Amino acid sequence: MKYNGIGNKISEYRQNKGLTQEQLAGKLGVTPQALSKWERGQSLPDVGLLADLCNILGCRADDLLGIATAKITENDDEKAQEEIWANLRNCMEPLELTFGQDFVPAFMDASYVEQIVSVRKNLSKEGLLMPIVRVRDDLQLEPLEFAIVSYRKVLYRETYSDCSDLTMCRQYMMECLEKTVREKYAYILNRDIVKEMVENLQKRFPVLISETVPVRISYGFLTDVLKKYMEMGNSDLYLVKIIEILDDILRRGGTATPEEMTAALAKEWKRLHSE
Repeated sequence: MKYNGIGNKISEYRQNKGLTQEQLAGKLGVTPQALSKWERGQSLPDVGLLADLCNILGCRADDLLGIATAKITENDDEKAQEEIWANLRNCMEPLELTFGQDFVPAFMDASYVEQIVSVRKNLSKEGLLMPIVRVRDDLQLEPLEFAIVSYRKVLYRETYSDCSDLTMCRQYMMECLEKTVREKYAYILNRDIVKEMVENLQKRFPVLISETVPVRISYGFLTDVLKKYMEMGNSDLYLVKIIEILDDILRRGGTATPEEMTAALAKEWKRLHSE
């Protein structure tokens, strides 16, 4: 039995995320051979993997399974409708690396993905989870220009002097990406990123996290506090301690606004480090 529709969508979403079959298989805990069979329409993923698969690929189960959604085109053109929904999903990306036409050859193969992973690893050592980076060319940029964009806001832009050495050019762009994420993280941070970081911490601190987030502190509230805290020049490297302090503050003082909580957090953190 063939399942080409689902397999084609898995392949499409995987490539849009810049993932190889091996990388996606590793994230799901399956073999690359099993994933290859899904994409070739020879088998289907287990239903228990569907939620994780959709989360990693950034899509809805309805989209992956080809379940019809509301009609949004006058001529019922399914391809046009899929393109429109994809454009709407991608119009506010947390992080994009865009470049002019002269840089296109530097990204023709998938080797740049490993460089982005390296950047991601470096930032994780500082407590920063970088969102999936959308890499694309932009005809509105000059041929030798590149930009790092978050939610359509340009965080960094530069015109390169010479791209005769494409390998060196790409490495420089990755260095700029890492530096920009580090310096502008408060702008990039969103609730989904915070949720992923908190869920990762729960593996090591199950009691603290399960009793605090999102039970007493919502992801939205925690995100607002972290943004303001980092805008003050602080780091979220010790996120578990930050959550513990916030929980203690709430226990003692009841409710508070994100601004009040950030000020109280900074004061408490300063007190702890002065003792």
